[in-house]
Amino acid sequence: MSPLQPTVGLASAIVQSLDFADKILSHEHSVHHSSKGASPGDHAVLQNVANNLYRLTSKIAKADKKAGKIGGALLNLLSVGEQTRTWIGYLAEYVLQAQAKLKYEEPEHASVRDALATVKKDKELVGLKEHFGDLRGEVDATLLVALRQPLDQSQTKDLSGFAVEDFRVPFLERWQERVIEAIQTNGWQANKKQHLQEFSKVLDTLVVAENEAHFRNEIFGNLHFTEQDDRLHSITPPQEGTCDWIFEPRLQKGTKLLEWLGETTGQNLFWLTGKPGCGKTTLMKYMFRNEMLFPKLEEWSGLAPGILTGFFLWNCGTNIQKTTVGLLRALLYETLQDMIYGPLEQDPGIIQYLFEDRWNQFKSYGAGFHPFPLSELRKAFELLVSDASKKFLIMVDGLDELEDSPSHALDMILGLSYRSNVKIIVSSRPTEVFEQAFQDRSRLELNKWTRTGILSYVLHAFDQNDVMFGIPDQESDGTEERAIINSLVDKASGEYLWATLGTEILIQTTKETDSVKTIRARVDALPPDLSELLAYIIDSMDTKSLTQASRVFRLIDAHGYPLLLPLCFANDPDTKSSLSAETAPLTMSEVLSRVTAMRLMLKTRCKTLLTIFEAKAPEGSLVSDATTSDLMHFRVTYTHRVIKEFIQEESMRSRVYTATGNDALNTDEHWANAHLWSLKTPAPSKDGKIAIWDMLADCIEHALRLEASTKRVRLTYLDEVSATLDHYIFSSPITSLDLPSASPTVTVSSFLDIAVWLNLSGYIKVKARTTDRKLVKHAWEFSKEMRKMNGIGGEEKWVRGRGRLREAYARVDGEVVALLKEHRKTMRIGSPKVAVDMPEWV
Repeated sequence: MSPLQPTVGLASAIVQSLDFADKILSHEHSVHHSSKGASPGDHAVLQNVANNLYRLTSKIAKADKKAGKIGGALLNLLSVGEQTRTWIGYLAEYVLQAQAKLKYEEPEHASVRDALATVKKDKELVGLKEHFGDLRGEVDATLLVALRQPLDQSQTKDLSGFAVEDFRVPFLERWQERVIEAIQTNGWQANKKQHLQEFSKVLDTLVVAENEAHFRNEIFGNLHFTEQDDRLHSITPPQEGTCDWIFEPRLQKGTKLLEWLGETTGQNLFWLTGKPGCGKTTLMKYMFRNEMLFPKLEEWSGLAPGILTGFFLWNCGTNIQKTTVGLLRALLYETLQDMIYGPLEQDPGIIQYLFEDRWNQFKSYGAGFHPFPLSELRKAFELLVSDASKKFLIMVDGLDELEDSPSHALDMILGLSYRSNVKIIVSSRPTEVFEQAFQDRSRLELNKWTRTGILSYVLHAFDQNDVMFGIPDQESDGTEERAIINSLVDKASGEYLWATLGTEILIQTTKETDSVKTIRARVDALPPDLSELLAYIIDSMDTKSLTQASRVFRLIDAHGYPLLLPLCFANDPDTKSSLSAETAPLTMSEVLSRVTAMRLMLKTRCKTLLTIFEAKAPEGSLVSDATTSDLMHFRVTYTHRVIKEFIQEESMRSRVYTATGNDALNTDEHWANAHLWSLKTPAPSKDGKIAIWDMLADCIEHALRLEASTKRVRLTYLDEVSATLDHYIFSSPITSLDLPSASPTVTVSSFLDIAVWLNLSGYIKVKARTTDRKLVKHAWEFSKEMRKMNGIGGEEKWVRGRGRLREAYARVDGEVVALLKEHRKTMRIGSPKVAVDMPEWV
């Protein structure tokens, strides 16, 4: 790594901080108010200003660490960085003081400077602005000297070989080459004012580009969601050859998909429909980004560049996976990623163009990263595809999986379909709302075309099973065997799900001693209706199987689609087993033992009603071949939405849950146990690090849920969480707590720091009486710093759906505040103690 890498990085961080501070201290720098909506108000503006100031000082601190070993002239730059952090910290405090002094009935301030004038004299603000200007001059001069040194020593300009992290690499390399060439050409010297001014202008381009890159990264981060591709990865790839017919003109016999792909007549929407379980999603996955699409699409697109994007909605997933907001966020993210970083190499400035109002807010006062409303997402996507020089193919699977009103998505999709440069393939069940919306559009009713594929599937399943493969005997002419297979295919009636479940239950119940006649009788007993088949499968379970299966159903219903290993922990009947578990990663043999047992249970006890999938690409990894790190991507979910809906029907709940005693199962107890197991036995990632924030937060969330339901603080449990955290802090250098929004200067010394920050009031009341005052004082300071860094509403980025944790964080408990205050100050003998209503604990 070149010495210039940390130099330029530190200088850039300092200049960005000084540049933003200079803006908000200027009368001329007005607050941007959107013309498209209500003003955010001074309170929100000032909070965003403070948040951005803390972000920038944190960036300096991180750059300081990288530049800490550099000597010579750059020691001055480190000093300037430290001064900048200090003075920016003062400015942030002034901003928060101005915020606290606001009165909501007062008119809004035209600038942040006007708001600051309510807490500081004008002379002080002028002096602060001038001080920041002086610091900027020192940065410019120091960096110019640093860049000149290697030139003066080697008389060469080939210094472009240093690497800089992530998005900054291309720009900084070009910037360095340009500025070094300018230094050589112009002979700039740091002791000449005009030279320094010219160099300063070049340095400004670095700051502008860094700000643009930060804005783009934040927008991408707000569009993307972790589980965005999980539905796509959960879909089992079709058996080889079963979907090829969709691209074969001689096999299509009037489906018209290929014809539709290439036509330019304006019929730009194709509806793939069919009965539940007929394979719509599997076919959509097969077609998604399939190279066989491209020849026909090129007939339509001509010389215009083409962009293919899509999203697979999922009713069995999280809230964001089954809403129009989630759909649009995914479409925008995937399309923009492809346009900017794909072969088109679109100007990244398209982000500022699509989200112009947010960009102006960011430039004005560091804002623009609030949650996306549906209206803004829709407008941005429509603006994106309005570029007629590009052609867009959009694929949306599972419109019927939407939980919000389908009219939002339908209005948008139908509107897009009238654009000549857009084609859309959608899939859904043939419900009334979609029949009406797509009645005049090209369509394919899939269950009418799947017999050949289902036959291929059944034959393949029989071929892969030793018992079924040996059905024919020497005395048979094969007629009965073919009748068994044809009966399965006929009963499936175009539904792949029926074929999968029916074939699997037949295979599981067949023994080597069974005759063909016996097997045929079992096939005849299978009901042809999918719902009746599911009831048949449930009724066929013995008591032990039904009890185990219903417990797993309850655990999944309470958690979504959990990771495989935590589900193994949650399925443990002993909900206190984690308390005595050793704090150390499980060995690979221990992990595989648990996972193998769970896989076997899902197959035999749950009758393939649940499935395991890998929530990442590439697909196809086998659990038996996976490393411990790889297993962190395997998840468990219902094999199909139809199964989830069936199990959760009121009539079925009594048969599946109540009859087995699992209706009273406390799933929070089981998942609390699972999360503590996960916290105590984490698997390192491929870089060797262990990030534990999410596991820690899940433990706290479930402790709070149990406290809310029983009115007792889970002291024993949280003490074990505390001991585990102590182990990580003091004994495991590879562990990263990875605290959200934390400054590099903020460190955790004990679990009490976390408890005070997150406002675990019951736990604090119990522990504070016996805790060392130094630890209480540190916890209070830690909490103040963390809440200051996060700002109002900043917790949403790390709470991520943990409702009890969000409630605790926002709650103000006067008794806890008084108790912490008492323990932070030196107490004299005889001083009255704060009276606290002590909670019960277990």
